[in-house]
Amino acid sequence: MFGSGFSAFRYGRLITLKIKFSQCMARLPEECRRSVEGEIPDMQRLELTQDGNIFASYHVVRRSARCMEVKDTNNQTAASLHRVLQLISFHELKESSILAELAMWKSRIDQATTPVPPEERPEYRVSIPYPARCLIMEYCGFTGNLEPAIEGD
Repeated sequence: MFGSGFSAFRYGRLITLKIKFSQCMARLPEECRRSVEGEIPDMQRLELTQDGNIFASYHVVRRSARCMEVKDTNNQTAASLHRVLQLISFHELKESSILAELAMWKSRIDQATTPVPPEERPEYRVSIPYPARCLIMEYCGFTGNLEPAIEGD
């Protein structure tokens, strides 16, 4: 609820409050961003604009001339926000694990006693073991709600 000193919309009619939260999407690679954007039209109270901005909408209810309240009926906006942030987090985690695997691969190549020719480099590749991936996914809350397809399994 806005306090008694709030008067920016005293004479106007504010019916919806929209909050932009696109910054975390901007960090994702394009294919991950498209994947998340493809889910947004099915989410209630979220809006994806043509320029890629994402807005969460809340209804505003006027209680009196000096009092307004933001409503989230049945927590629809909160649930949609939670889901989209979960999808973004999954893609961030996936990209982070790829970087970790590349770093481990480079480390093994650097530890070789002789220079490793390009055709032998795949033999030095290291991936995060499946049990460790599962524990990371579980720790991050992706089990049950989000069933990711882990490549290489």
